[in-house]
Amino acid sequence: MLVTSTRDARRRTIRTAVQAAVSAAGVLLVALPIVMATVEEHLPAERYAALAGVAAAITAGATLVTRIMALPAVIGFIDTYLPWLSASEPPPHAADGDVPDADR
Repeated sequence: MLVTSTRDARRRTIRTAVQAAVSAAGVLLVALPIVMATVEEHLPAERYAALAGVAAAITAGATLVTRIMALPAVIGFIDTYLPWLSASEPPPHAADGDVPDADR
């Protein structure tokens, strides 16, 4: 199970990195330069390079957060305290909104 869990965590991390890179590049390297070039009539290479760096930083940050979220300790915390965010099936009582009474 650990191998499958590790492989799945690696796949989720890679998927997030690709998704974040595409999103960041789309916004920061395509849309924003068009707007800036329209406003300034010229986009210096330094600014474009800075935008590429910001896109890379966003991708790295999203990838890091995904990797941290895949750690067993974090998954356990989420399953225990944030079941609505859990990737696993919620406990049967969660669907009803009730928490079973421990005194019964």
